[in-house]
Amino acid sequence: MPLLIDEACIKNLITLDDALAAVEEVFHAQGTSDANVTNVPRVRVPVKGGIVRITAAVLTYRGYYGVKISSTAVFGRDAGRMFCLYREDCGALVAIVQVFAMGALRTGAASGVATKYLANEDAAVLGVLGSGRQARTQVEAVCKVRPIREVRVFSPNQAHREAFCADFKKFNKIKYVPVDTAEAAVRGADVIVSAATSETPVVLGDWLKPGAHINAIGANYEHRRELDRDAVCAAKFICADDIEQVRYESSDLAEPVKAGLLRWENVHPLAQVVAGRLKGRTAREDITIFKSLGVAIEDVALAVRVYERAVASGLGVPLPDIAG
Repeated sequence: MPLLIDEACIKNLITLDDALAAVEEVFHAQGTSDANVTNVPRVRVPVKGGIVRITAAVLTYRGYYGVKISSTAVFGRDAGRMFCLYREDCGALVAIVQVFAMGALRTGAASGVATKYLANEDAAVLGVLGSGRQARTQVEAVCKVRPIREVRVFSPNQAHREAFCADFKKFNKIKYVPVDTAEAAVRGADVIVSAATSETPVVLGDWLKPGAHINAIGANYEHRRELDRDAVCAAKFICADDIEQVRYESSDLAEPVKAGLLRWENVHPLAQVVAGRLKGRTAREDITIFKSLGVAIEDVALAVRVYERAVASGLGVPLPDIAG
């Protein structure tokens, strides 16, 4: 009998620490053996009034697969995001999961894992561009894997960035500073998170200090860009969560490739870094980039944990058996 697991239930079942462990586990499994993990790159389908997005992945090492369908601006509103989880051995639907909160957790966790493997171990200053839902889990994840002492936050709306910093100050002793420009957030930062939806670059290569690590998470449409050419070309190592998907979703990288300044062969899978097959950072002064798209293997990894804990805890709403 499948379970319906809603947002409120998810918050009682998994934490960011759980998400970090699940995402690291799935990337390690993928990097160890491609047969363990299969990611289906996102498909975008235009419909009247918006876009329907479809993603899917198989986690053979856990015995599950899943499909997510989400949409934006359909009929003048966000029509929601739902994830269906299935057992691989028999194809049985076991859960329908509401994934709005889970999406922020998995995206934050992916940046946390990338930061763990790519940033300098003593990274202390975090620069953040953006102050929305995604930026929150990004900050939380990076602060869990590096000894961050100061977080500088820029977003175009002054009230939003000030509220963001004020809210975080309630929970720990890290210094949170709202700043007036993107440059003020980036310049001198050891780790940079770009969670912006800008159509023009917001991180410039001239601002980067030697040894900086960048998590670029905001631009996964052809018309969006976060990083300028100089930022990309300054990087000694670039990786992404899916090498096929990054070719058509990341203008940050596609534009330098088109200009002959970067080759796709030099954009590597994060999974191979996590599995120890590639060493991302080879020197303290290296600039590194993780291009995050938000991929289905992360969704399945978290959904499996949510479902198994729901079963063990007796949570979730049982649904009728709808097998044909």
